[in-house]
Amino acid sequence: MSPRDFLAFMLVCLFWGLNFVVAKFAVTGAPGWVPGFDGVPPIGFAFLRFAFLALLLIPFLRPWPKQWGRLAGVALGMGAAQYVFIFIGLQTATPSAMALVLQSGVPIVTILSVVWLKERIGWARGAGTVLALLGVVIVIANPAEMTLSVGLLYGLAAAFVASVAMILIRSIDMKPMQLQAWIGLMSSPVLLLGTALLETGQTQSVIAGGWMFFAALVFTVVLVNVYGHGVFYYVLQKYETTLVAPLTLMAPLIGVASGVLITGDHFGPTLVIGGLMTLAGAGIVASRPNRELPKAPLVREESL
Repeated sequence: MSPRDFLAFMLVCLFWGLNFVVAKFAVTGAPGWVPGFDGVPPIGFAFLRFAFLALLLIPFLRPWPKQWGRLAGVALGMGAAQYVFIFIGLQTATPSAMALVLQSGVPIVTILSVVWLKERIGWARGAGTVLALLGVVIVIANPAEMTLSVGLLYGLAAAFVASVAMILIRSIDMKPMQLQAWIGLMSSPVLLLGTALLETGQTQSVIAGGWMFFAALVFTVVLVNVYGHGVFYYVLQKYETTLVAPLTLMAPLIGVASGVLITGDHFGPTLVIGGLMTLAGAGIVASRPNRELPKAPLVREESL
């Protein structure tokens, strides 16, 4: 990989990793950067995010798609449903733990490809899948109280719905920016209805967040989605998957580091052991892409 492409891709990983902290701030106000700001309701924030994304990517909507039903499923899975689960989860979960739990999408896609697409996996991908999922269980479990983190269960649900969408996307022939444009356009009205019916105080919360909330919104849309996914697909098309896959693991590592350093996440043995198992398993699976679902393990709408 050329130095220029490597630097551009490392910036993608940096933005994706930092975005867990940015999203935590947007929906909870943590770590208290703006006095009196307790966060925007999660569905409301998801609406603003996708409405802004759709507005930016209007030029990419054409040519008009043909598979409307399947596209709607993909858009709502990778868009509205996934992000509502993530933002609700971040109200109680830490950014570092969420960054790790969302990596479960990599083995989940593999499992779904076996069940739905009759994909045959070797021992390495099978072992990687088991290792990653065991790591996620360790991260979300609280052995002392025999409970599971509710916030991280929402993260696991987000990874699942995004993985289902990834199975559906295999039959849709659309370029990445066009797909993102339609995800934004189709998710926005659903999220608007959801926040109108289920949440209150959205406008007051946005005003209370001031310029920092607006900066967070710009960061998550312009740098994470538009720049991040644009560079990601450019690199993925130019270089071998086995080279790109390990580099993508920098994003959750940065997510963990930023959570510990910025929001003061607890960095205990559970997070370390479970995180290492999750990243190792995800790395094994992602470096051996599905034959029936090309490049699926690397597709990260789920990068937040």
